Amino acid sequence: MNELAAELPQDTPSVPVVPAAPAAPATLSAPSRIGAILRQPMTKLQTVVGFGAGLVTIAGTISSLAGLGAALPSKGEVVAVVQDRARKPVAAATVEILTPQDALVTTLTAEQDGRVMHRVKEGRYRLRVTHPQFAAETRQVEVHAGERSEIRVLLARPAAPSVKTVIAQSPSSLRKFFRELGF
Repeated sequence: MNELAAELPQDTPSVPVVPAAPAAPATLSAPSRIGAILRQPMTKLQTVVGFGAGLVTIAGTISSLAGLGAALPSKGEVVAVVQDRARKPVAAATVEILTPQDALVTTLTAEQDGRVMHRVKEGRYRLRVTHPQFAAETRQVEVHAGERSEIRVLLARPAAPSVKTVIAQSPSSLRKFFRELGF
């Protein structure tokens, strides 16, 4: 025999192959499926979780860039409470909201409780409050996005006009004389 043939294993007696019993139909219940998932190596589970987290992150970034998420509020609310000096509400007062450059934003009329409310963009504003029976008042207000800026305006009755009494002097006799002559 040759050397190569000596190294090859010799034929061994063959073992008869027994056919396997027919398998029962595969009906896995929910607990056995979860058990099967948990018996998987952790690297596979970690891969699935990592892949899912990556997809969520990418989807969140795209929706944020596309403006699909909730936008931050850019407006705030101005609430003006108009009262007289006795702290009673002044109804039908006119409230003008102006920018610092005196551009008119809106004109509002106070309700029965003396209140006006309006949403404006964040920034500084000037409120001018007028009423026919009161002197006009002006106030500054700063509005922050998502917040309410409340300001109270107390109106005062206008001061009574001062009356100046001028007493004319009676003309002197010399003036009377010339006036009678027609001069």
